[in-house]
Amino acid sequence: MSGTVTVPSGTDLICGYFLAGDGQMVRLSFDDIATVQERTDGVLWLHFNLVSVRARHWLERQSGLDPFVSEILLDAHDDRTRLEKLDDGFVAVLSDMHYDFKFEPSDIGTLRLFMDGRRIVSCRRHPLKAVDRLRKALNDGARYATTSEMMADLVGHLAETLSDVAASVEKDVDTVEDIILAERFLQARKRLGQIRQLIVKLRRHVSPQRQALARLGNSGFDWVSDDDDTYLRHATEKFAGVLYDVEALQDRAKVLQDELLARVADQQNHSLHVLAVVTVIFTPMTLISGIFGMNVAGVPGVAGTEGDHVAFWWVMLLIVLSGALMLFFLRPRR
Repeated sequence: MSGTVTVPSGTDLICGYFLAGDGQMVRLSFDDIATVQERTDGVLWLHFNLVSVRARHWLERQSGLDPFVSEILLDAHDDRTRLEKLDDGFVAVLSDMHYDFKFEPSDIGTLRLFMDGRRIVSCRRHPLKAVDRLRKALNDGARYATTSEMMADLVGHLAETLSDVAASVEKDVDTVEDIILAERFLQARKRLGQIRQLIVKLRRHVSPQRQALARLGNSGFDWVSDDDDTYLRHATEKFAGVLYDVEALQDRAKVLQDELLARVADQQNHSLHVLAVVTVIFTPMTLISGIFGMNVAGVPGVAGTEGDHVAFWWVMLLIVLSGALMLFFLRPRR
């Protein structure tokens, strides 16, 4: 197999590349895997679709991977970020953005991969952005002499993708701030809640991912050269900037939340103040109309004949006593 062979990506093998030592790149189909997977004169990258039964069967039965590695690659329920060092390489579970990311927390996907000195085997359930950037870079002429060099570029793409999301979230936060200043509180509350949920999930993925990928720069494998080790460390350090941006966004979102609550409370206090003023204005009118609307004749417990003016004063006395009693119970207490 020589030259460059173009085979459309299928639903089993999303993309496959073999980078020979002479600089030639071979695009692979699923049927080509058996021919190249034992070659040691180049770099092999196979990227599978976990939705495919055929791909899952290959990863479990024909890949030659350790059962522990296959179990991690095929586990659809555990999306915790992790990187496990093995005798001959790494197995990792990393976070990436869905290709059609719409700023929903559920749009953070999972990339599973195994890497050793001659190959990278990766898989996913949903199209991911960073992996697609690496694929486009290969199609545009990028070449890698080692798997660690390719992995460093993939880590860089992961950091850049997360950084792009953080920058977009920052613009959304600016928009929410303008909405709050315009006093459209209901709209601001709904959008701010979505943003805070996304930021929390981003931080939950970025922080452990940075810690896990830091182990790549301390691998100690013979097939990781000093230059590649430095490149991996540099790519991993990009996550420090992303984490800083995410934490700053989280703090800013919290400040906006406090500002929103303060403005809503101020609006409610203003409404209550208006209600209190209206009540004070109409209370004397209500009292006067109530007094002059009384029919005191025949009030139970009041002595006197019908029309006796004494009955009126008994009622007034009861009103005064009830008011004094309420003042007694509502008086300020030290």
